[in-house]
Amino acid sequence: MKIALFAAVEDEVKPIVSKVHLTGIGRENATLSMIRFMEQHKNEDFTMLNIGTAGAHDLPVGSIVNIREIITGGISFLDEPMKLHPLAGAPIVPGATLFSSDCFVSPNVYAPQFLDGLKEKADCFDMESSVLYTFARQYGKPFVSYKIISDHLDVDITEWQRRVGELNKVLSRFAEMLTEGMELL
Repeated sequence: MKIALFAAVEDEVKPIVSKVHLTGIGRENATLSMIRFMEQHKNEDFTMLNIGTAGAHDLPVGSIVNIREIITGGISFLDEPMKLHPLAGAPIVPGATLFSSDCFVSPNVYAPQFLDGLKEKADCFDMESSVLYTFARQYGKPFVSYKIISDHLDVDITEWQRRVGELNKVLSRFAEMLTEGMELL
């Protein structure tokens, strides 16, 4: 099985960055990255595997979750729910629903009432997954996503970067375990 491994930024996957396709932060960067990638690889058979960090309301910092559903915080180009499945043979980790928007999910960006409402809809948050999922569906590629929880929507960018520097080793080991024996694209 071939795997195309994606993450937003180098800091998330520093120990294995040479094996990962970086999308950049946010929906626009991910879209541009996916257009280039899919033009080169659209006729190949592979599974898209997205790894990275996510903020969360209550999930423990440092825990890894398997994204089972993505809710978009922007326009969706799909007429169906974004449902995912775990990678065959992967270690079992808790499942989670991800809210993917084009803004850093924090009290500095969203009103407290909106964040409280998200608690009932989503377990964790990122800024790229909905775009990656959309491209996977449009090109008929399986899509899998695992996230490591980096914060509880309570840190600034400097603290997030520090935490990511600590968590990237754990996430990278997990990604290597997921892709062991598979060909990386």
